[in-house]
Amino acid sequence: MKLHLAVIGALGVTFFLIGCQPPVLNSIQPNQGVTKQIIGVEGSNLLFASVRWDADLLTETDVLQSFLTARYFQVPEADIGNHPVRLRNNAGYSADTKDFILSALSGNWPPPRSEDIGITLFSDNGDGTADIWLAVPVANVDPDATVQVDGAEKPSIFTSAIPNDYFSAHTASTYGYPVYHYGLLVSFLDNQALGENLSVRVTNTDGNSTTRTYQLPAAATDLDSDNDGLLDTWEAGGYLAPSGAIIDLAAMGCDSHRKDILVEVDWIAAAVPNDTIWTAIEDVFANAPILNPDGSQGISIHIDRGQGGAFTNGGTTLADHQTMDFGPNANPGYTDFFTYKGNATNFNPDRLNIFHYGVFGRARPGGSSGRGEIWGNDFMVTFVTFGEWGADITEAGTFIHELGHNLGLRHGGIDNAAADANETFKPNQESTMNYRYQFGGVSNDCNFTSEDFHTYSQGMYASINEADVNENIGICDNSPIDFDNSGVLTNGAAVNTNESVLDADTTDVHVNYDEWGNLKLNFTAPGSRWNGN
Repeated sequence: MKLHLAVIGALGVTFFLIGCQPPVLNSIQPNQGVTKQIIGVEGSNLLFASVRWDADLLTETDVLQSFLTARYFQVPEADIGNHPVRLRNNAGYSADTKDFILSALSGNWPPPRSEDIGITLFSDNGDGTADIWLAVPVANVDPDATVQVDGAEKPSIFTSAIPNDYFSAHTASTYGYPVYHYGLLVSFLDNQALGENLSVRVTNTDGNSTTRTYQLPAAATDLDSDNDGLLDTWEAGGYLAPSGAIIDLAAMGCDSHRKDILVEVDWIAAAVPNDTIWTAIEDVFANAPILNPDGSQGISIHIDRGQGGAFTNGGTTLADHQTMDFGPNANPGYTDFFTYKGNATNFNPDRLNIFHYGVFGRARPGGSSGRGEIWGNDFMVTFVTFGEWGADITEAGTFIHELGHNLGLRHGGIDNAAADANETFKPNQESTMNYRYQFGGVSNDCNFTSEDFHTYSQGMYASINEADVNENIGICDNSPIDFDNSGVLTNGAAVNTNESVLDADTTDVHVNYDEWGNLKLNFTAPGSRWNGN
């Protein structure tokens, strides 16, 4: 309990140090939504402020909000229509109010869905136990949801969120799993045995729940608070490499409470990537619908392409080849990927346990745009001979696609035994992992048209039962889609498909998988396909 008291004490000191100024309300985002949705607040002096719903009306009231701050609030049950929102603290009210338009819920409120579990604070008691704050991000969670660990309810607080305004313009009930928001609950546990497995169950006020298992580290030195495969001691004090060298991860921008991915890239002269793709790739991960233990959104991807500073190993121009693959292969002009990686001039072996390695090459034997180990650390981008090479969106998309294999993703979903995990053109998998969207970017509405941006799936779209397809309603918003390009919209019958539309049979139920919530960042973990190379 000492950790809990220390945190409360620190917050109390902070309270007395804050100037006594009324809060300032700049905006609420989104400004339209439904009951139970979590809304973001932009402004200043938000610490120790409260959100006032129906400001200046007889129905004015406080609403559920983030812990000790007015940064986020949950929409209460109220009449459909306009509701003014204002902020208040001990110094007074915000000068401005902002209108929130309450709409009717489309369908039922979806159940919560666990996305991850991390640790935001950890105190080793020195007796094989620790006091910890678990950070539990959950889609569609209530701020006052209960947290149970191994069947026992634990104190918890709601700290941060990722609001979503997508369903202001779409019909939620036509989706398989609409995501209105992601929220972060932080729960205190004391005297927890190190190394034990915890069953963490989050239950919304409507009784729907979600459960995920989390294993505590065997020792404080094994702590990886954000589950990115980089231990806290490495990210704070440097990674001790096998040679005895120290790799300064903090200088590279790594943070023990925010997920990081480290990648080194090299290339042959014929496949030099455009400089502009790196920012685009970084933005995809930074904008990911992921909440870290520190409450921040997204993943920090650090790509060493020889740009200087802490990144001087990447960007090597490699010896040429005609084709490249994970070897061996007897074709003339062929180069084994690991011939490049095994040369310490190209890839420093001290990075083996912490860096992904990507090579931009010319082609693979027999073609294909690239290849990545599924839940591993090596990948290649190989489509110079394709007509699509040279455009930023195709180069960035193929990088994200092949790295996604390293993170445990397949073409049709997450790395599991599901029948459609390897289906390559599913129209309801809005992901750069999908061949349909790898080059041109994903579609984020209810058709097949790419929207010129890349991402992985959030698992929102309706499933498609190939044996009983209703093309009149498509995959969302009841927008018709002629899946088999027959010119006729089919309802309640099998569709004769082909690989470019759905797949080669008519027997699958295509599920839209939640890829962002199931990334496998630790490529050295037991069960991965990393072979130590």
